[in-house]
Amino acid sequence: MSERDLSTDGVNVELAAAIRRVPSTLSAEEALAGVPLMALLASHADAAKGYPTIVSTVERAELDLVQPLRDVAPKKTSKAYRWWSVIALVLSLIAPALIMTGRTGSSALDPVSGALPSGLAMAVALGLFVWLEPKRTSNPLYRSGNFGAPMFVLITVIWAIGVSIVLRSGEELQFHPEAVFGLVLQIVATIGCLVLAVFAFRHDRERPEWAGGRKVRGSSALPPEVAESPEYRAKLEQRLTEWRRHVYRLSTADERAALLDAELEAVRLLADRGTLTAAQFDEAQQRVRSREDWR
Repeated sequence: MSERDLSTDGVNVELAAAIRRVPSTLSAEEALAGVPLMALLASHADAAKGYPTIVSTVERAELDLVQPLRDVAPKKTSKAYRWWSVIALVLSLIAPALIMTGRTGSSALDPVSGALPSGLAMAVALGLFVWLEPKRTSNPLYRSGNFGAPMFVLITVIWAIGVSIVLRSGEELQFHPEAVFGLVLQIVATIGCLVLAVFAFRHDRERPEWAGGRKVRGSSALPPEVAESPEYRAKLEQRLTEWRRHVYRLSTADERAALLDAELEAVRLLADRGTLTAAQFDEAQQRVRSREDWR
C-alpha cells in the first residue's frame, strides 16, 4: 500500500467519525453545509492544527462583548520602578551569598555572624518583591523574559540553602541571639518568597509575557446560552468560512486535490446513511466539483 493510500485511509476514517457526529435531525441542506469544513479538517493537517485557535479567537471576542474584562490595560511603571526591581533582585542574591562558600573556599561572613545581615537582606528583598508584585507583569523587564514567577522559586531554593548553612552551625547558635534572630528572618523570608511565587504564577497566567502587560482570559468557554444563540453561531460560521477560504487560496495543488476527494467522500457517506436522496447526492457532487463553496 502506497503512502498516498495510507493517507487517504486516514482521511476517510476521520470523515466517517465526523459524519457520525452530525445530528440525524439535520436536513440535507444543513448537513451539506458542514461538508467543506469537515473535509478541510480531515485532509489538511495544518488547518486541523489551526482550527482550535480560530474558534478560540471568536469565542474570546464574543466574551469581550458579553462579559468585558476589568483592568485589562497594562499598568504604568516608571524608570524608578524598574530600578527598584533590579535592586530587589540583586539584594535577594547578595543575602545568601554573604554566608555561602565561594570559589576561594571561604565566605564573606561565617554562618553565625552572617545570619543577621543575611536575614535582614532577605527580609528587605522580600518586602520589595511584595511591593513590586502588583505591577510586575507590566514591567518591561518581565516582558523581555525576566522577572517571571519561576524567579521566585529559584530565589526560594537559594534562600533555603542559606538557611541550611546557618542551621549547620548547631549549638553555636544558642550563644548568639542575633544569629538566632537572623535565622528566624531567613526562615520567614524563605517561606514568604514561596507564598509569593504562588501568587506570581497566577499573575503570570493573567498577563503572560506575550500579552504586553495586558490581561487575558484564562478560559474562552462561552456560557451555554451564548454559545447556542443564533447570533453567535452566525458569527462563528462566517469567520470559519472566511478562514477556510483563506486556507484554500494558500493550498498547493496536491492539498486541493486531497480536499476535493475528502468532500466527495463526505457526500457519499451522508448519502449512505440516508441523509441525502439520490437526486440530492447527484446535486451535491456537482456542487463540490464546481468549487462554489471555496470562492
